[in-house]
Order: sequence, then C-alpha cells, then structure tokens
Amino acid sequence: CMSRQLDRLEAAGQVIFVHGADYGRHDPTTCSYGRPASQIQNVQCSSPTHKVAQSCDGKSSCAVKASNSVFGDPCVGTYKYLEVAYSCRCM
Repeated sequence: CMSRQLDRLEAAGQVIFVHGADYGRHDPTTCSYGRPASQIQNVQCSSPTHKVAQSCDGKSSCAVKASNSVFGDPCVGTYKYLEVAYSCRCM
C-alpha cells in the first residue's frame, strides 16, 4: 500500500528476478481499508515501472517503498499500491 515499505523480498540461497512491477490501482478493494470512496474508485490508474527490477534483480534480498516520491504520481488523488511479480533463481 502507498507509503509503506514493500515487504522485504528474500530469496534464501537464490537471487531475485523481477518479471514486472506496477504502481497504481487496478481494483477497488486492494489497500482500501479506511479510505474514502473517492480515493479508490479510479481503477484505471497504472504506471508500469522498471525501478523495482533495477533495485532488486540479482540480489538475495531488497526492499522498495511504495510511494509517489519513488514512482511518481500516475493519478492524483487516487490511493495507490505496488504490485510486483518476481521469482527466485539459483545463483
């Protein structure tokens, strides 16, 4: 969820390979608790990002903060979250 540190990605004895990451909003339920409807209704908000791959690829662990200061603001007024698709590979 926005302004929270991404749970640390860890790959014990392996390395992280990021397939893709997206910062924005695709549905009205993810990270919606306590948010006004006006902040979660825009589900066409998306900003694919390579910053997660730049920070995490080839490492055994990493952390990235889901925030506008890191990824920019693809949709002003919408509460956003970071989705990351990744796998672990043997070194």
